[in-house]
Amino acid sequence: MTDVTDDIAEGISFQSFEDDCKLLGNMLNDVLQREVGGRFTEKVERTKILAQSACNLRASGMEATAELLEKQLASELSKTTLEDALTLARVFSHYLSLMGIAETHHRVRKARNVAHLSKSCDDTFNQLVQGGVSPEELYNTVCKQEVEIVLTAHPTQINRRTLQYKHIRIAHLLEYNDRADLGPEDRDMLIEDLVREITSIWQTDELRRHKPTPVDEARAGI
Repeated sequence: MTDVTDDIAEGISFQSFEDDCKLLGNMLNDVLQREVGGRFTEKVERTKILAQSACNLRASGMEATAELLEKQLASELSKTTLEDALTLARVFSHYLSLMGIAETHHRVRKARNVAHLSKSCDDTFNQLVQGGVSPEELYNTVCKQEVEIVLTAHPTQINRRTLQYKHIRIAHLLEYNDRADLGPEDRDMLIEDLVREITSIWQTDELRRHKPTPVDEARAGI
């Protein structure tokens, strides 16, 4: 797997959220190349580019151009076979899951770099006052806050525990990747482990094939 790790590692600095996203995204693309072929991978990239471009244009106020791209995307997707549509949905589902793992890891990493985190209302209020918020404004704002209790039914866990464990392992590997003492060989082994986990995720059935029992529900929540 050396050729794979060399291609993925090239040009990535392993320092930021964007780097983690690029790393995991490149790995997923590599897995797709081997699992579903280059033709379908190109379709995935085209779909992603059209969707992102339309979103960026709409955010920039270019509504008409964005609408044209959205219509083009809708037209192309409408011609997709049911089998390809299912595979495409799986790709983006896994892609978003990986980006979510990277984002969570980035939040943890960012929190570790903060010298002092406010752990009480007093700390927070003092920081706001020192930042220029008047005590009167702070008091009035706090008095306007409302707290409501929301009761919801506990939903059935969508992701199978098998996938949850794999996601946790990827998060641990990203954490290990932040170590400053990793050498080139350690980095290559790390990437191989990540590729192995992502490949395993793709080859794992995401759906529950039987209705979970109450015991299964309780076990999944522990």
